[in-house]
Amino acid sequence: MRTGWTEGGISISGLRALVVLVLLGLVVPLSADANIATIHVGNGAQFAAAVRALRDTGGTIKLRRSYYGGELVVGSRSAKPLRIVGERGVRVESLLLEHTQHVSVSRLTIAPLREDAWLRITGSRHIDLDDLLVTAKGTHNRATLQIIESRHVAVRRSEFRHCGDRSPLFSNCVHLKHGTRHIRIVDNWFHDCRGCDFVHGRFGYDLTLRGNRFQRALPCRMNHERCGHQDLVSFWSGNRLLVERNSFGVYRLGAAQLYLIRGVDRVSIANNVFRGTDPKVPGYHARVAIIVGSKGSKRVPRRVRIVNNTILTGARRIDGYAGSIRMSGVYWGLQRRKRPLLANNVIGLIQDPHHVCSVAAQAIENVVLRGVACRGRNRVGRVHLDPDGRPTAASTLLIDRGSRGFGTRRDIDGRPRDLRPDIGAYEYRGVKPRS
Repeated sequence: MRTGWTEGGISISGLRALVVLVLLGLVVPLSADANIATIHVGNGAQFAAAVRALRDTGGTIKLRRSYYGGELVVGSRSAKPLRIVGERGVRVESLLLEHTQHVSVSRLTIAPLREDAWLRITGSRHIDLDDLLVTAKGTHNRATLQIIESRHVAVRRSEFRHCGDRSPLFSNCVHLKHGTRHIRIVDNWFHDCRGCDFVHGRFGYDLTLRGNRFQRALPCRMNHERCGHQDLVSFWSGNRLLVERNSFGVYRLGAAQLYLIRGVDRVSIANNVFRGTDPKVPGYHARVAIIVGSKGSKRVPRRVRIVNNTILTGARRIDGYAGSIRMSGVYWGLQRRKRPLLANNVIGLIQDPHHVCSVAAQAIENVVLRGVACRGRNRVGRVHLDPDGRPTAASTLLIDRGSRGFGTRRDIDGRPRDLRPDIGAYEYRGVKPRS
């Protein structure tokens, strides 16, 4: 049954609504197929009418340059693709994709006007978000992407910044909630957020973070409870997590750049670069890169693989711990196959191996820059990286020294590793030094 809209108190079916919109000059057919159209809108009422008109046919809604206050809603609809595209300068306060499917959204800015701004995806599937800007800069509100009980959602090539610098409420740029499945967060730029997590929450099954840049989680100036959580990425539960080819930058207050708590299982952390300093915030030193398992929780992540990362982070925490990685002591009571694997990594600092080496299922072919190495095939020494963290001809402790059986087939750039792989996120591409 077709849904419609109302004009002058008369209910108009979806097909007739499309005809009316054509007569109003808001619809431009894109082909000989009359069911494929572009509708140009300039306010919330026109957007709602366009959504109803394209409910069964699919098509494109183009938002003219304006500020769309209030809530724009896309509800239940057919499987015919709907594209929502903004002109340059379009700002939307709230966009709700509720129990819908096959919707793509691109070229929008999600920003507050009077209330918190958000793009909320709930109970939906096959959603694609591309080229968005999510920001609350200059306001006392928040701007957030929320994904709730949805599946097959992609977030690509978007920018998230200042997601809640002055808000008294906890702020997250991307917030995942229970029931999310098959989520891809790829090639995005997260930066300059005060007192917030860039990506935070709980997911159900299959989450990928690939090719993202996480830069500068900075302290806010409110109370400690509000400003003391600045983990760049933190997850509390979920099954099958892939974190690969990302760049993690500095945070000021918080636990770690990547914090895995409680029931996050079947995790692969591979080919990432963790940086401990940033020239834009001199004096900052990110303390811990990766924490696996919370200090106060008996439930810890299981089957975690940390392989082929370049971890340059490492400074003493307020509680005295000094190390780039920290793993929960709960692992001592678990079967070895459920404990974390640590292989082929450059590790900035291990001062006390108690919470790294002794709890890992296996630690093999890792090079530590400062401190002590785990027993076995692990070393301490200088690795002579370039300013970007790539190996040079002098990186003899890394080149051809990785474990082929535990490592990755490709490096952070997506290039294949050779038969004698290197340690770290990057495979060396120059002339190899003689042994």
